[in-house]
Amino acid sequence: MPLGFSRRYRHLKRYRQIGEVLLRHGFGYLIQLSGIKAFMPPLRRLKAVKEEEHHALSLGARIRLVLEQLGPTFIKFGQLMSTRPDLVPPDILKELEGLQDNVAPVNYKQIKEQVERSLGSPIDEMFSSFSTQPLAAASIGQVHRATLLDGTDVVVKVRRPGVEAVIATDLEIICRLANAIADRIDERFIDIVELVDYFAKMIGRELDYTREGRNIDRFHKKFKENPDIVVPKVYWDYTTEQVLTMNYIDGIKLRDLSSLKKKEIDTARIADVAVKAFVQQVFEFGMFHGDPHPGNLLVTEAGALVFLDFGIIGRIDPQSMELLAKLMFAITKRDVEAILNVLTALGALTEPPTRELYLDLSELIDDYYDRTLKELNFSYIAEDLLRFTRTHPIRMPVDLTLLIKALVTLEGIGSRLAPDFNVIEAMEPFAKAWAKRNYSAKRIAKKGFDTTKEWVKAAAKLPIELESALNTINRGDLEIKFKHKGLERLINRLDIISNRLTAGLIVGSLIIGSSFVLTTDRGPRILNLPLIGLLGFLLAGMIGIWLLISILRSGRY
Repeated sequence: MPLGFSRRYRHLKRYRQIGEVLLRHGFGYLIQLSGIKAFMPPLRRLKAVKEEEHHALSLGARIRLVLEQLGPTFIKFGQLMSTRPDLVPPDILKELEGLQDNVAPVNYKQIKEQVERSLGSPIDEMFSSFSTQPLAAASIGQVHRATLLDGTDVVVKVRRPGVEAVIATDLEIICRLANAIADRIDERFIDIVELVDYFAKMIGRELDYTREGRNIDRFHKKFKENPDIVVPKVYWDYTTEQVLTMNYIDGIKLRDLSSLKKKEIDTARIADVAVKAFVQQVFEFGMFHGDPHPGNLLVTEAGALVFLDFGIIGRIDPQSMELLAKLMFAITKRDVEAILNVLTALGALTEPPTRELYLDLSELIDDYYDRTLKELNFSYIAEDLLRFTRTHPIRMPVDLTLLIKALVTLEGIGSRLAPDFNVIEAMEPFAKAWAKRNYSAKRIAKKGFDTTKEWVKAAAKLPIELESALNTINRGDLEIKFKHKGLERLINRLDIISNRLTAGLIVGSLIIGSSFVLTTDRGPRILNLPLIGLLGFLLAGMIGIWLLISILRSGRY
């Protein structure tokens, strides 16, 4: 499906930039597939091909370079895909994990104006000091140290001025590209349009700092009584959609092992604290930090672990948690049928299970059966599971994939801090406690009573509902709604074709009519030829040129 020639023309420069970057890194086939070719003159295409930079680089490295060169929105999209190991092969995933927001910081004057405009007061009336140099700069915002008038040390996260407009334009282009290539991708494995819609929601949330502030508040309250965990405090009088103010916490980045050792901090204990805190989030809070990589974790001199950056939060609702418990139970019993039932309930199976799927799943389970917890490595299990989802028509729920990715990250952190660390052993007590709470005789009895009560209510309504349905049928008012998936793209193509045919008929009619007029001697004349006939030929020529340009831009000729 070509991208067309409508209002997207206003993004022509950006489409061309995307096309040139793709060509430069050896992805020329994508500009044909997505329709970007229609926006690129042949000379620009040739120039981009001559500037190819991919040479001996791997596919993953070239993808990373493309995303980095296309800017903030595409970098964020790559970072999202780095959390989807169920969709992305390991070699590409490793490159995407290296994506960084390598952007120059916004100058202090613009930051000052943004803070004052957002908070509604001069910066000197709100802060006794405000650093002109940022602590960190990223594609969406940057962080500055400051001091409140009462002497409290804080950090102020400020959204880059104008970034929302840039992201809105790029999102429109990404959505159109996704729709353009959707019918060329096997939707049993990935729904590209749904993925892009999720990305648009995610980056929209990240742009709103009040949402991140509420996330921080939730975790701050939940860990308030835990001396081993520190979560920043939000100062709401100095927080808006564009500005987020939190107390400053001094600490050592968890990735800085040498500094941790110099301070004689027990790294094995920190690994245990990190995993227990995360597993507590999953099993007790039902929500978890979606990106617990070492850059988002600090260790204070007192040995407490600090969680930072709550822009990405995963959630596990009680129903999903119950299904995961059933899945784990089915795996321990090697019950393939039960596993498939759970995957169906999770909405992960995109088509009925085949014999090949059944046999492959049995083989996967057998590899880990009868092993002790110490013999199990969560990273290897996750890798096998995700490889399995990539080779079968299975689409894992986003939050479940985010959970798996976070646990793999934590196991990597734990292994660096303590060589004999095992995340599965760390999870076991919490999983048992959760099962005890949710599968006690009292809770099962209550659940059975509630279910029976709902069935009784439904049975009482059944005669009324049945009578209403029969009356509807008798009156002839029964309506059946039918939706053909993908039909919209076909209709759009038919609209384009019919418009071009109509334009062609008009051109032909104008030429024939004008030819007849030229043979008459009536009406005003120019150069001894009838004016009306000349105008008809001129109009036919203009429409014909427009039609030719639209065909050439579509890339289908």
